[in-house]
Amino acid sequence: MGRTKADTKGRIEHYHRLLDKTILTYQDPITGLLPGFIAKDGSVHGDAWVRDNVYGILAVWGMSLVYKKRSDNQDYKANAFELEQRVVKLMRGLLFAMMKQVNTLLGNYFKV
Repeated sequence: MGRTKADTKGRIEHYHRLLDKTILTYQDPITGLLPGFIAKDGSVHGDAWVRDNVYGILAVWGMSLVYKKRSDNQDYKANAFELEQRVVKLMRGLLFAMMKQVNTLLGNYFKV
């Protein structure tokens, strides 16, 4: 038995809501990074490790690929674009954070 388009659309929307509730809500709007810790009251504390940011954003990128595959719908194209931009924002945030640390790291290894 195959799935109908309505079933598939419902599942995609379910996973998008789940992704939005667990990851996208907590993405920092300026840096794009994900928080290290979320308290029970919903407050966000610190930034997560690079590994945690990459693993978290992979789910977003995977969801954008789902929307791209089903790009016959205009809403799906818009969702794919939005999710891709969220991924780019996080990756740029990671790169910027690493670039800010390069002098500290090189200063420790190459004391001149």
